[in-house]
Amino acid sequence: MTECSGQSAQTQQLLLDTAEELFARHGFAAVSNRQICEAAGQGNNYAIGYHFGSRDGLLTALLKVRNEPIERARRKMVDELGEDAGPRDWLRCLVRPQLEFMGTTPGHTPYGVFCMQMAADPTTNGLLYDQAAQWPALLDVIEGTYRAIPDLPAKAVEVRTLIMRNVLITTFADFERVRNQDDPPDTESWRTFVDAMVDGLFGLWTAPAT
Repeated sequence: MTECSGQSAQTQQLLLDTAEELFARHGFAAVSNRQICEAAGQGNNYAIGYHFGSRDGLLTALLKVRNEPIERARRKMVDELGEDAGPRDWLRCLVRPQLEFMGTTPGHTPYGVFCMQMAADPTTNGLLYDQAAQWPALLDVIEGTYRAIPDLPAKAVEVRTLIMRNVLITTFADFERVRNQDDPPDTESWRTFVDAMVDGLFGLWTAPAT
């Protein structure tokens, strides 16, 4: 996304918000760039290309905008960890920032379901995971978790990493769906959800390997 100000910045944000909502509701294959532009009230059907260069550029910009506050919160948590941080501490750094972001955002949010749709679509899941690898605090948390968990065979680590990735994506989406059913949404429900998710992931990583 190019640097801009004023009306151009507002248009970019409107396109991002509209695309996120449509992709979360209908999936990626069912939503065209033209539909996004029309739903955003843009008379120019090439607005996405103008502002973001391409559809992938739009998705990259959307992930960046949404993940910046999550990354800041995660970095703060990581910086506050002591040298004796255990698996639960690292897993909390993994789970809490995104749940807090979705759980405290006023009104309904589509971001959790948007990410799940992106992960499920073979044309977009590579971009989702590539972008996740760009966030230093997230990488620090993953490395810290690996250091803190009990020794496991390499195959067990590989499989449990896949399980955790899928659990995070789908559970965040399910949390969001339930929260969005309330009007207005509950802005405190995320707190107990964090504890339950950390407990579940702790069990995943501390279970014996056969």
